[in-house]
Order: sequence, then C-alpha cells, then structure tokens
Amino acid sequence: MPVIGLSQPVQAKRTQVAACLALLMFACAGDARSQDAGSLNGLLGIQLYAVGGALVPLGVNSNVSAVDQTLSSAGLGPLLTDSEQGGSSSTVGFLGARVHVPFLWRMSDEQRLSFAVFFETGFQSAFAAQSFNQNFQNVSFFGGDFGSSSINEYYQIPVLLGATLPVGQRSGGGPSVLFDAYAGLTLDSWQQTLQGTEAASMGGPSFYGQNRRFTVDPTIGVGLRVPVGDLRSEMPFFFGANAELQFRPGSVVTAQSQNFPITYYGTVDPHPNLAIMARFGFSFGGR
Repeated sequence: MPVIGLSQPVQAKRTQVAACLALLMFACAGDARSQDAGSLNGLLGIQLYAVGGALVPLGVNSNVSAVDQTLSSAGLGPLLTDSEQGGSSSTVGFLGARVHVPFLWRMSDEQRLSFAVFFETGFQSAFAAQSFNQNFQNVSFFGGDFGSSSINEYYQIPVLLGATLPVGQRSGGGPSVLFDAYAGLTLDSWQQTLQGTEAASMGGPSFYGQNRRFTVDPTIGVGLRVPVGDLRSEMPFFFGANAELQFRPGSVVTAQSQNFPITYYGTVDPHPNLAIMARFGFSFGGR
C-alpha cells in the first residue's frame, strides 16, 4: 500500500506533462498550417506589377525599291530601276504594368503548392521610339532619290496564358523562387515610314508614305519571380525578370513621287522582337 500511495502523484504528473506536450505539439502544428495557408494566399492572390525593360529587334531585313513609269510613254512599260537592302536596328526602352491572375492550381499536400496556371495581361509603351532605320539613295534612275525607311514603336497589350512551378522552400513557408513559362499573343501598335526627296526635281516636293500597323504577334516567354519579405503579410511583394519573343509579321509601305511617275516601296520582312523586362509588384486578395 505505501508503494501504491507514492506512485499515484507521480502518475498524475506524468499525465499532466504528456497533456501539455500534446497541446504544445497541436498548437505548433496549427501555427505551421496557418503559416503555410498565409503563404499560399500570398502566392495565389491577384498580383499587380510595374514593368520596365528593353525591346530588341532581331534579324530585321528591309528593302527599298522603286517602280518607274517614266518610259511608259515610249511603250517600254514600268521599270524597276533599283533596290537597296540594309538598315540597322536599335534597342528601345518601354514601361508599363501587368496583372497576373492565378486561376487553377494543384497542391502536393494539404498546404503546399505543386503548380499553378495563370492568366496575364497589361499595357506597355515605348513612346514612339525608333527601333529600325534604313537610309537609301538612287533606287530610281530618273528621280535621283535619297531618304529613309524606319519603324517606330508605340504600345503593346500582352494576352498570355502560362504555368508556374515553385522552386525551393523558404524558412517562413512558401517557395523561394517561382518559375513561369507562358505563351499567347501580343497586340502590337507600331508604324513604318518611308520618306525622301528627289535631286532631279530641282527643289520639288518630297515623297512620303506611312503605314500605322496593329498586329497580333504570337508570343512565348519565361520568367522568374522571387518573393520579397514575408509571404504571410497582407500584401506580399515580388521582384522578377522576364524574357519574351514576339513574332512580328512583315509590312510594306508605299510613297508616290510628287514630281515623276515613280512609286517607292519599303518592305520589312517578318522577324522576332525580344522583350527583356524587370518587374516589381505585390499580391492582394486571397485564393
């Protein structure tokens, strides 16, 4: 009996200690779940970004030619007198904003993101900067012409669909890096201009032609986004970088001489543009 009487308090203390440990473990698990849930809300909320970068034309091939009707009165018909190829591209800067909307995702466990599907759109402008210029001369034998063919960039509206893969794990919950791969269309506003003068006109008026284009450019791209600070905050911040290839169609612009029966043609072949940009933004709204 004395032995039994001494063991009851010990057994009660052991039970209390075990209950406290179990309660502590449950609280820790609940806190971990809330941390993961808070991080997930930040990852899957709507994200608004400011973007800025450079548009780089790749492999632009341009040609300027003339169709001369001067000898038609003699029954010789139109004469394609000459043509010139060449020109040089210029990298232009742009600024804009984008909205990133995750709308479908898969979890690898209860609160851990496996991948997400997103829609992204926005607006960016190069403010009419010139991205290409070709100087030419004497493409018409009778006109003695000289001038330029150029491209100016206005604005773009991307319409993109892609997938996000999380990479690594942060100590506070959530991934260290988000890798994006996407494709879609870029609604592209740009302008091709052909202009020049004719030495043979002895001071006559210049020729001028302009083709304002609004094209639908197939687009592919990749990007990285890195959470900045705590993903469990009300509006977590993200920093990222993206590279996109926009496949622009070709274009032709014509200009009629005001002095001679000559029509000038400026042609730009299809080519890709590389858009490289940095982005900084925040997430708001839960999943």
